[in-house]
Amino acid sequence: MRTSIRWRLVMMYVMLVVIVMMISGTMIVMMIRDNEINEVEDDIAAAITYIVDAVPEGADADTAKAALAEILGEQPSYYANKRLFVLDREYNVILPVAETGKGLRFPTFQATNALTEGTATEADTKQRIEGWDTEYIGLADGVKVGDDVAYIVYVLGDVSQINDTIYETIWIILMSLMVALVVASLLGFVFSEFLTKPIAALSDKARDMAAGRLDKPIKVFSSDEIGQLTMNFNKMARSLNETLNEITSEKNKLEIVFEHMTDGILVFDRMGVMIHANPASIKMLNLSRQISFQEVFKPYLDLSYSEMKQHVMEETISHMVAVDGKYYSIYFAKFVDQGKEAAGLICVIQDITEHKRLEEMQKEFVANVSHELRTPLTTIKSYAETLMDGCVEDPETAVRFLKVINHEGDRMTALVQDLLELSKLDNSQVNFSMQDINLVRVVEDSVEKHRIHAVKKKQSMIFHTPDFDCKISGDSNRIEQVLKNIITNAVKYSPEEAIIEIELLEKGKYYAVAVTDNGFGIPEEDVQRIFERFYRVDKARSREMGGTGLGLAIAKEIMEQHGGKITVESVFGKGTRFELVFPKL
Repeated sequence: MRTSIRWRLVMMYVMLVVIVMMISGTMIVMMIRDNEINEVEDDIAAAITYIVDAVPEGADADTAKAALAEILGEQPSYYANKRLFVLDREYNVILPVAETGKGLRFPTFQATNALTEGTATEADTKQRIEGWDTEYIGLADGVKVGDDVAYIVYVLGDVSQINDTIYETIWIILMSLMVALVVASLLGFVFSEFLTKPIAALSDKARDMAAGRLDKPIKVFSSDEIGQLTMNFNKMARSLNETLNEITSEKNKLEIVFEHMTDGILVFDRMGVMIHANPASIKMLNLSRQISFQEVFKPYLDLSYSEMKQHVMEETISHMVAVDGKYYSIYFAKFVDQGKEAAGLICVIQDITEHKRLEEMQKEFVANVSHELRTPLTTIKSYAETLMDGCVEDPETAVRFLKVINHEGDRMTALVQDLLELSKLDNSQVNFSMQDINLVRVVEDSVEKHRIHAVKKKQSMIFHTPDFDCKISGDSNRIEQVLKNIITNAVKYSPEEAIIEIELLEKGKYYAVAVTDNGFGIPEEDVQRIFERFYRVDKARSREMGGTGLGLAIAKEIMEQHGGKITVESVFGKGTRFELVFPKL
C-alpha cells in the first residue's frame, strides 16, 4: 500500500507536537507536585519547630509532656490540614489523648531518625491513618529531656489537595494536547502543501517523461531548494528532450538508410536471434519466418553461430553465396555494447551479380577479341603460306588469294579501330564538338547516304519528315556515326523488298529518332544483350556480313555522351525498332 509523503509529514509533525507536549506536560506536573510538596513540608517543619520550641529548656519528662499537651490544644487553626502526634520512644502515640486508645504507632523513617538524632533528608510519603482515606506526608523531631530524646513530635501534612491539583493540571494538559493535535494537523496539512505540491508536480512530470512527454515545463512555486530542484528538473527535461530528438532523428535516418539501401543488413543478438533485417536482405535471401542465424544461413554455411562468433572476434569474415542465379557477398562482423563486450553479429549482404557478370563479360570479351583476331590471322597466314608454296606462279590464284588477305586485313583494321574507339570512349579521351544542330537535317543526310544500300536489296527506305524543327546540342559527326550503324544494321538484317522507316518524334523534353524495319527481328533473350561488346545474335551471319560486334556498343557510348539513350524493341521474325533519344535544346 502506497503511503503519501504528505501524510507522513503530517504524522511526523503531530508526533513531534505530542512528544513536546508530553515532555513539557510531565515537567510541568512534576514541578507543580514538587513545589506543592515542598510548601507542605515547609509548613509541617514550621509547625514542628513551633511545638518543639514550646517545651521549656531543662524541663523534666512530665513538664515536657504537659507543655506539649498544652501547645497541641492552644491553636487548632494553625494546625489545619495537619495531624499532630507526640510519640514515646516506642513510637506509640501518647498525645493527643483522644488518639492514644487507637493504638497508633509510627515507626517511620522520620521518627527513627528523630529518636537517634539523625538527619532525615526525605519526608515520609504515602502515610495513611486507619479509618481515613487521606494521604499524608510526615516529618518528625525529637524533644529532649536532659541529654536524651524523651518524646518525638510527628506531624502529618495532608497531600490529597496536591493530588487533586495534579489531576486537574494533567487534565488541562491533556485538553491542551488534544487542541494542539487538531491545530498541528491543520497546520501540518497547510505546511505540507508547500512541500508536497512541487513534489507531486515533479512526480507527474516524471510520469510524463516516462511516457515520452518532455515538452511541458513544471511551474516553479518557490525559490528555495524545492524550487531549485524544479528548475533543474525542467532543465534536465529540456536537455533530455533535445537529446531524445537528436537520437530519434539519427535513428530515423538510420532506419531510412537501412530501409532504402541496396545492401542487405542482418543483425543477430548474443543468442543468435535475428533482431533486425532490412527489406533488401529479406529479398536477397528469400527470408520469410527465419528468426535465427542457423535457420537463415544453414543452406549456405557449415558453421554454427558460436563458431562464427569465435571467428569474427579476430577479424571480419566474408563469404560468397549463390541464391536463385544471383551472387551475394556476405560480410560478418561483431558489434559491441557499452562495456566493449561482443553483443552479437552484423551481416552486410552485397549483390555482386553485376560484378560477376562483368567479370564473365571481361573474360568473354578477351576470348572474343582473341577469336576475332585469330580468325583473320589464320586466314592470312594460310593464304600467305599457300602463295609461298608456289601458287604465286599462278597469277589468277595469286590475285584471288591476295584479295582474301586484303579483305581479312581490312577486317582486322576495322576491329582494331573499333577497339581503340571504345577504349577512348571508356577513358573519356574522345573530344566531342558539341554545338547547336538541327537533328532533322542530320537524319535526312544519313538516310540519303545509305539509301543506295537499301536500293541494292530492293528495300524501301522511307523517311517521314517532321513538320517541326528538332534543335539539339551535339556532335553531328558522332550522331551520323550512330545513325549509320543503326540504318546499316536495318538494311543488313532485313530481307529483300523489306520496308525501313525512319521518323522523328517529340516526347516531352526529348526528341526521338525511330528506325523501324520488318526484318528478321531479335529473339527476346538476346534483346538486352545486343549492346554488349562482341555480342552477336547470329554469329555466323554477322561475320559473313562483316560486322565486328562493336557497333552497337559504340553507339550506346556516344548516345550517353550526348545525355541521351538508345532503346530497342523487337519481335523475332517480324522486325525491330530502335529509338535514339536526345534531350531538347
